Amino acid sequence: MEGDDKLRPMVRDLERSIERAISGSPLVEECLSRVRKAGYEISLVLQATLVFAPSGQLDETAAETLAGITGRSKGASFTISPLDKKFLRSLKIAVDDDKGRS
Repeated sequence: MEGDDKLRPMVRDLERSIERAISGSPLVEECLSRVRKAGYEISLVLQATLVFAPSGQLDETAAETLAGITGRSKGASFTISPLDKKFLRSLKIAVDDDKGRS
């Protein structure tokens, strides 16, 4: 595809910028530090999916489909165990005890 040679360096710059922003964030480091102080080891792995299209041609639904995220949040549910709640609270993360929410 024409334009890939121009796009590749910009994508690499974006990747580096995101990595620096996260790794250099005092807030992120503070949260990771609290987890370690609570006696846990932690590994932070983030994944980003970038979808590119010429200007004016990026359709949000098509982009979500290409990224493999269509419908993930619709109807998704999970359960938080008492141990999960205790862990989150130890990190000073508020836990909603409303039984009607998932």
